[in-house]
Amino acid sequence: MSSSELESDARRTDSIAFTEVPIAEHLEAIRPHHRFKGVARCGKAWDLSHLEPFAFRVDPGLGFEVTVVVLFSCHCFTRSLARDGRSRREIPLGELFDDGRETRVLCEERFALSREHLPNLIRRLRHRAIQVARDDPQNFLTLEELDESHGSPRHYVVFFEVFRDVKRKRRLLLQVQSAYVKDQISYRQRERRRVSFFTILKAVGSGKRIKA
Repeated sequence: MSSSELESDARRTDSIAFTEVPIAEHLEAIRPHHRFKGVARCGKAWDLSHLEPFAFRVDPGLGFEVTVVVLFSCHCFTRSLARDGRSRREIPLGELFDDGRETRVLCEERFALSREHLPNLIRRLRHRAIQVARDDPQNFLTLEELDESHGSPRHYVVFFEVFRDVKRKRRLLLQVQSAYVKDQISYRQRERRRVSFFTILKAVGSGKRIKA
């Protein structure tokens, strides 16, 4: 999508209503690993209420409204054991997080950045630059440049996927897969196809795939 097409699409989205709806109407779309209560790092409680699922309705150009349920992954506030830099034996038990599916390390930087940026960033996806991150299975990314007074800029990179819910028609699930800092964005990634949020919702809602 060219810059002029993106600008045109951005102007169009300003006139389209996004209506937030009670998440209580969509509880069957939420799995236990999408809720983060009782999380603590080395005995200090972490408030992760900002990563509670939420939902909104919009017509992305399909001629009818779809409901989008937003779900967050624990990868938004944890890092993998492999990326920690310590051996498993060196990591205190109080720093480990286990959601019954995988064990990861609670990451203070990811936690702080998720509180500062993540919910608002997702709510403003229709106004943000988005790129195709991977073709198969397809997912997307958007990034926020962080203010760095010293040294080169760092980027808060958010990866997400969107797919149709098999449990209910006209409902899409937006899964935030991960969010973390990257110091360098590769040239190859910078050249990946840009796509608008509405284009993603319309394609997924109509069962189509976005060409990378």
